[in-house]
Amino acid sequence: MTQIDYYSLCTVPIEQSANGKSLGEATAFIWKRGPQHYLITNWHVVTGKNSETNELDTPVQLEMLKAMFNPRIKEFGKVPRDIVIRDKHNSPLWFTHPLRQRGSDVVAIPLPIPGDDPLINLYPINAEKPEIDLAVKIAMDVFILGYPFGAPPPGFPIWKRGSIASEPDLVHFGKGCLLIDTASRKGMSGAPVIRRSWTNHLMEDGTSRPLDVNSRTRFIGVYSGRLHTKNPEDAQLGMVWPVRDIEDILDGAKFDT
Repeated sequence: MTQIDYYSLCTVPIEQSANGKSLGEATAFIWKRGPQHYLITNWHVVTGKNSETNELDTPVQLEMLKAMFNPRIKEFGKVPRDIVIRDKHNSPLWFTHPLRQRGSDVVAIPLPIPGDDPLINLYPINAEKPEIDLAVKIAMDVFILGYPFGAPPPGFPIWKRGSIASEPDLVHFGKGCLLIDTASRKGMSGAPVIRRSWTNHLMEDGTSRPLDVNSRTRFIGVYSGRLHTKNPEDAQLGMVWPVRDIEDILDGAKFDT
């Protein structure tokens, strides 16, 4: 019997689009609050702009994301849907951080897709039992679940390994993101980052849980690509925006300006 990891099902490959033309690829995932589902990805993915300089990286302003969702019926393949990201007045249709705006490279797009859609199964990442007591410490391995080479059939993500390179407890004393040591490609922007423990599980309180039949997984945050440097040969450090940013964005429910 074929088994697919739940976190592989959570990811959504997306294509940036304007004027009917593809302008790039990225990753997203689903978050659920109440009856509403949201597509979570990066601010720079929906704007086509560099989140640090605010300069446009794409030739034109983006209009739409072409997203590929899992079918509700149990078979391989994806169901395409166009997600409009600007209204008829050209105003953004995504929520951004209520205080930091693009200072947090994360957005939440309210999806016009009901949870009981007959064709699509959304698989929100926060529907799994949260293992928030699983320790997240410097030098631990994590996985970025994204699409560095697009989404050819069967359309499931690549699990790219990295290691935590900055102190997790000091995130909010700096830029607001966690750094991980990994090499990545542009298509991985917006990917969920998880910690997966297979053996003895080190917990936040310093205790260790013995080996059991199940792995433990903790969702850490949203990947947004490598730290911007002038030299491509500089240390390859990726940025991960914490789960708290998603919660703050949904609490504020403010559209980007």
